[in-house]
Amino acid sequence: MPAITLPWCQRCGLSLDGPYDAALLCRACRTSQPIYAQAVAVWQYRGMVPHAIRQFKYHHRRRIGQWLGDAMAEAACQRLPIREIDGLVPVPLHWWKRRLRGCNPSALLAHALGTALEKPVLEHAVSRKRWTRSQTGLSSTQRWRNVQHAFTAHPTAVRRAAILLVDDVLTSGATVSACAQALRDGGARAVYVLTAARTLSPHAERRGSA
Repeated sequence: MPAITLPWCQRCGLSLDGPYDAALLCRACRTSQPIYAQAVAVWQYRGMVPHAIRQFKYHHRRRIGQWLGDAMAEAACQRLPIREIDGLVPVPLHWWKRRLRGCNPSALLAHALGTALEKPVLEHAVSRKRWTRSQTGLSSTQRWRNVQHAFTAHPTAVRRAAILLVDDVLTSGATVSACAQALRDGGARAVYVLTAARTLSPHAERRGSA
């Protein structure tokens, strides 16, 4: 499995194969700081990783989900300030999409992580306000527009909390950034992002930055 290896961007977690400074930041993060404090992924989204994630998401392979969650917990302990984290929040699905799929894969990962890290899972801290198209196949610009203002956080659950936002794959960063913005708007003091994998392409167009 193609792991994310050093050097990587200390803000967005992208593998660095080009110029970077002493702070280990990619060009995109030097230009426009993301709304989240840090993003970490375990693997690059290539090789057998896409197949494993698809089997987990669309074919209900719960054991694969548990394996993904264990690997994510190990990466979190190594690369994130776990002691500061107050709760885990899965990226939410629209209620109708969750009903069609039968579950929210991000929530399953979050619960596996919660057990491993001994942290509470705040599954309903963020919700989708509206239906959004699947991000698959959309351009970077379309991805950002698709999820803009699509999420809302519940302040009583996240106010003054440091949140670990959990999803399966980080691609453009649009979805996690929109969720992180909602969490910060709801009063969260910090948002970190943890995914099983991330694509190799940097976020060409970043919106909603702090």
